[in-house]
Amino acid sequence: MESKKAYEQLLKISKNKKFEILSDYLKNSKPVKINTTSLNFVPYLVSVVVSQQLSTKAAKTIWSRVMPLISKSTQSKNFRENLRIAGLSGSKATYVIGLLENKELKKMQKEHLIDMPSDEFQKLLLANKGIGPWSVQMARMFFLGDPDILPINDLGIKHAHEHLFGDHVMDENFYEQFSPWRTYLSLIMWNSID
Repeated sequence: MESKKAYEQLLKISKNKKFEILSDYLKNSKPVKINTTSLNFVPYLVSVVVSQQLSTKAAKTIWSRVMPLISKSTQSKNFRENLRIAGLSGSKATYVIGLLENKELKKMQKEHLIDMPSDEFQKLLLANKGIGPWSVQMARMFFLGDPDILPINDLGIKHAHEHLFGDHVMDENFYEQFSPWRTYLSLIMWNSID
């Protein structure tokens, strides 16, 4: 099982590199799993836009209001206003409408996206307003289930880095040593600050 293997490898790396706080945390934890979404691609991307720059709790609340709106087969003329009432800013409402109207994205199936080279996947997503590098990383992690993504600019990851790795410089080079298990490390890092 991938999660157990990732756990064992991350524990081994943390011991070998003397990352004692991480090592202790792992010893007192269980393997984590990458829970991929059951949503189709466009609704998933909408959920990512909704959650940008929000606490997990606020994002869940707003998503619970937005999801029923986007699941209707036809969008009413008041759709934008309904998104605003649900809690989205004007710009997020615009981004959501753009995603929902994107015919190319609607055609995309998970099987095709998994096989797509990561630079093409990134290019496909970044062509949409409201989708930036963090959103691409979330889609790779939680839509595709890619085991080797670490969203270096995520605020939670930054806080966890300070706690788990102290004075080590936080950059891509530092996290290379955790490849190919960086998604699992990300999940562990987020859990460590909860």
